[in-house]
Amino acid sequence: MSHFVRASKYRHIYSDPPKAENCWTGFRLATTTGEQTYIKASAKYFAIAVSGGGGPFVVMDINKPGRFDGAIPKVQGHSSSVLDFDWNPFDDSMIASASDDSTIKLWSIPDGGLKENLTEPLVDLKGHGRKVTLLKFNPTVGNVLASCSGDQTVKIWDVEKGEDINTFSGNQELTQDLAWSYNGDILATSCKDKNIRLIDGRTGSEAGIIATPHEGSKSVKLTYLGNSGKLASCGFTRQSQREL
Repeated sequence: MSHFVRASKYRHIYSDPPKAENCWTGFRLATTTGEQTYIKASAKYFAIAVSGGGGPFVVMDINKPGRFDGAIPKVQGHSSSVLDFDWNPFDDSMIASASDDSTIKLWSIPDGGLKENLTEPLVDLKGHGRKVTLLKFNPTVGNVLASCSGDQTVKIWDVEKGEDINTFSGNQELTQDLAWSYNGDILATSCKDKNIRLIDGRTGSEAGIIATPHEGSKSVKLTYLGNSGKLASCGFTRQSQREL
């Protein structure tokens, strides 16, 4: 019988529970699940989807913790559940939202936060044939936004003109993640077909493919490692063991 005990560097590390005055509480969160990040923040606000008709989400001041109640104004312009959102890296008050209703909407949060429900978007982007599942703003060009959809396409949009620049149809199944390179010229995508494809942001064509980096069937997440030119992927082995 083995008596081996795995050494842990964290066995005797403890943390203090957060103080109530430093927490945001009382949210009735939306129950929609998917590949998205469920909460995202800019330097001013954070956004999170809540339950309710029309796919509402709330935008909260990151410097004003407190208890949420149903009377707080919401962003409420979609006709179905909001599946993802992303903040513009060049404007801390501008957020794009993606929905099960197959549209993308661009919103501007007024100074001081919402005082009433926001129902009229700045831009309404239409072009996907099914639900829009993920969004990612370009890190170097403020008007460029990438999206992917259940129609198995990846689109790159010019949000100022309100139109798509390029459409990539090379992913054979549902796209699981989007990641722009450091200088914004390459968009990496992971797909349920287990391949990572690199898309040229200017032409929308396939710039490269990494075939089956992870053999497991679970979702693969991506991130570029700063300006090193290297891409990190987190997935699973055939035995469902996580690997990087």
